[in-house]
Amino acid sequence: MVLDSLQFKAMESGVKAMYLKQQVHTQNIANLDTPDYKTKTFSFKNTLENQISLSDKKDTTEYNFEAEVGEKDNVEVLVDGNNVDIETENIELYSAYIQSAAIIQKMNSVISDYRYVLTNSNFK
Repeated sequence: MVLDSLQFKAMESGVKAMYLKQQVHTQNIANLDTPDYKTKTFSFKNTLENQISLSDKKDTTEYNFEAEVGEKDNVEVLVDGNNVDIETENIELYSAYIQSAAIIQKMNSVISDYRYVLTNSNFK
């Protein structure tokens, strides 16, 4: 089934990661005037691992996704100890929005292709 495919799972994880990234940058923007607030950072790693099962000699491919939220404390932008750079945060927020929109568009395209095949084929 398409929703269980490795490709679709990867896209689903990408959308979830971009949602988390948007939340992190939105939180940073909301805390722009909070004294001593340290900017949160977000990183998303995806690792494609190829594992061979010795018991049945089949190739199985798995994605391992890791999202990490950290703190940026090496840069001070404001006098009150807050290190939120509003321009960087806005750019990162918009970048996450564009990436998630692109992934969702691709997911819709895949679903649309399957819908077309299922509605326009004669299964007898």
